[in-house]
Amino acid sequence: MCFVKGLVRYGLIAGLVAGAGLVIAGPDRALALVTQTRDSINCQIDKHVKDPVALRAQLRKLEAQYPARIADVRGDLAELRTQISQLNRDHDVNQRAMELASADLTSLKGMLAKAESLRSTTNGMLTSGNDSSAPVFAVRFAGETLGIDQAYAKVNTVEQHAAAFGQRVSDIDRDLGYLSQQEGRLSTLLDQLETEQSQFQSQLWQLDRQVDAIARNDRMIDMMSKRQATIDKHSRYRAESLDQVNARVSDIRARQEAQLEALSRTTTENGYENRARIDLDARAGAVRFTAPVKAKPSVIEVKPEDVKTPPASSGNSANSGASPSSFALNGH
Repeated sequence: MCFVKGLVRYGLIAGLVAGAGLVIAGPDRALALVTQTRDSINCQIDKHVKDPVALRAQLRKLEAQYPARIADVRGDLAELRTQISQLNRDHDVNQRAMELASADLTSLKGMLAKAESLRSTTNGMLTSGNDSSAPVFAVRFAGETLGIDQAYAKVNTVEQHAAAFGQRVSDIDRDLGYLSQQEGRLSTLLDQLETEQSQFQSQLWQLDRQVDAIARNDRMIDMMSKRQATIDKHSRYRAESLDQVNARVSDIRARQEAQLEALSRTTTENGYENRARIDLDARAGAVRFTAPVKAKPSVIEVKPEDVKTPPASSGNSANSGASPSSFALNGH
């Protein structure tokens, strides 16, 4: 109970604060705020409603609107045609009444002219002393006898009636012109709506198939997006289909072949560099060993023991001095 009271209290306070804010902001800003809020809500709703669902809803709405529109136009057209029929009847009645009044007016005027002529002739024939015996002239009209004055009054009345009937005929003709235009427009609109309905019914199946195609495309895009996200998410040793495995194997082999080709190219380049170094070193060594070396003179050392050798016979003295065993040679 306390919770409900607190909730009601806070609700009243929030309502008062909101009302005060709207009063302070003014009606224009309040209307702008309401419009912006409504647009935001509609935008969020549209984001969560898929295109096929919205298209099908529009198709069903259009399909339901055509019968109602056609029924309204048919109802208006039927009412208008009833009014036109009634006006045509009134037109005929007033036209006939005007003709009858005009005929009576012509008859009355003729009889009055005849009565006036007879009265003038009779008054000329009578003497002034015999006025009391003068005849009274009257007009017979519509089963009653009318004096000259009454006949003139009747003429005025009939003229007014004929003019009124003529004015009614003119008004009815004007109204019939307007109503005829409306009838033509409503008939055109009805034909257009019926044609659109028949075309819509004939194209509804095709539109449904197009909406189905849009829905399939949405599902395909969603599926492909999920697969791509799965491919990006999983490691290189995991896959979701055989095509992904083949693609992954081809990718790995291409990378490995590129690495092997790069390594073999580096090894070949290093082999050529080593051969070049060996070749240059060999050439440098051959030049060093084949260059002429200047010979140094040998040094003959005479040691003391070589002097103490016993003298040889005289016959052989010359040859003994030249014997190799008589001294030692040290060539430095």
